Order: sequence, then structure tokens, then C-alpha cells
Amino acid sequence: MIAVITAMEVELENILSAMEQPRPVEKPGLRGYIGRLHGHTVIAAVCGVGKVCAAQCTQQVISEYRPEAVFHSGIAGAVSPALRHLDVVAARELTYRDMSEDTKRDFLPFGGYFIADPGLTALLRRAAPGVHLGCIATGDLFVSSQGEKERLQRDYNALCAEMEGAAVAHVCAVNRVPFAVLRCISDLANDEAHGDYASFERRAAQTSADILCEAIRLMGAGKEG
Repeated sequence: MIAVITAMEVELENILSAMEQPRPVEKPGLRGYIGRLHGHTVIAAVCGVGKVCAAQCTQQVISEYRPEAVFHSGIAGAVSPALRHLDVVAARELTYRDMSEDTKRDFLPFGGYFIADPGLTALLRRAAPGVHLGCIATGDLFVSSQGEKERLQRDYNALCAEMEGAAVAHVCAVNRVPFAVLRCISDLANDEAHGDYASFERRAAQTSADILCEAIRLMGAGKEG
């Protein structure tokens, strides 16, 4: 079985529409659908916004369904000045942007930096050769200021910022489940971020979902979950 986790319904819609005969499942901390996608059994779950929701849902998915791989798909704000609206980022690594480096180093597993599975990430890049590869920075606040954007680039060399990815990665890493994270740019994480987000949210969510579905197809049609 493959797990797909998104934060919001809009990020799940296009994945769900590609699934065969999805049936709803709902458990504490987990709301989603089980179905077939390109020959694989898939659990597609909506975790909710923020790190705690993402971690809770990811652990529930892993404990309940024991997936062979976890994909996290959604939208993000661009931190790198090289990125524009609807560009796509695959995580090489993910970290928390709202926790000090000392705290991460002293108290978190893997020093607070979670490395995406190279094989799964390669599938995402095969599905969309123009995907950018780098660090994704996760925190509970929406980034909408040029100053914060510059800090994230300076401190983490981050490509983009979002609100769930490192928490999904953290739980997967602790459970030793391979994972990959894909994000499409909805805004530039600057003073215009809120307006841009409203304009590009749906297109960015669709782009990320379409690439993810193609990556799952590339895993091999007909493989049993």
C-alpha cells in the first residue's frame, strides 16, 4: 500500500478523482479514502493544517496501514528567488523553521533534518523533469513577509516554506518508512503572499497532484498494494 497525505481538501481533489472506487475511512486523526491508483492500493488522507495535525495523521496512517511508502503533496510559498508561481519543489531534506538549531540538534531525532527517500524523489523528478530539488522549511505560521523569506533563505538555504512537510517527514523517519514530499508554488512568501495564494491555490494544488499521480504510475502498474 502507498500512502498519500495532503493538508487540505483542495490538495486531495485531483488525486481522489484519479482513484478507482475510493471508499471513505475515518478514524481519530485520520480522514481519507482507500482505492486503487495506477495499479496500487492507496490510502489518501487529509491531515489538516499545521505540524501537529500532520504528525498525528501520519502516525495513524503508518500504524493502521503499514504503507511501503508515504508521499506528501501540496502547495507552498517560494523562498528561493529563483522560484516563480507554479514552479515545483521536491524535498531533498526538510526541517522546522520555527525551532532553534540548538533545540533541534539536542532534542530531535536526526538533528531535526529529515532526508527524503532518494528513490521516491527520483520518481517525482521523472514525472516532472523541471522539479527543483532542495530544502523545505516547515512551520506553523504562514510566511508573508520579505524579511522572513530572506531569513529562511539565509538560515536554511530553503527553496520553499509550508506548514506540514517536516512533521510528516519526522514521523516517517522515526518509523523508518520511505517518504517523499512535493510542493507547488502558490505564492512568493512576501508581502503579496495572501493575494497570490488566493489566485494560485487551485492551480498549484492540481499541478502537485498531477505530478504525484504520474510518479505513482511510474512505480509500476499492476503492482499489488
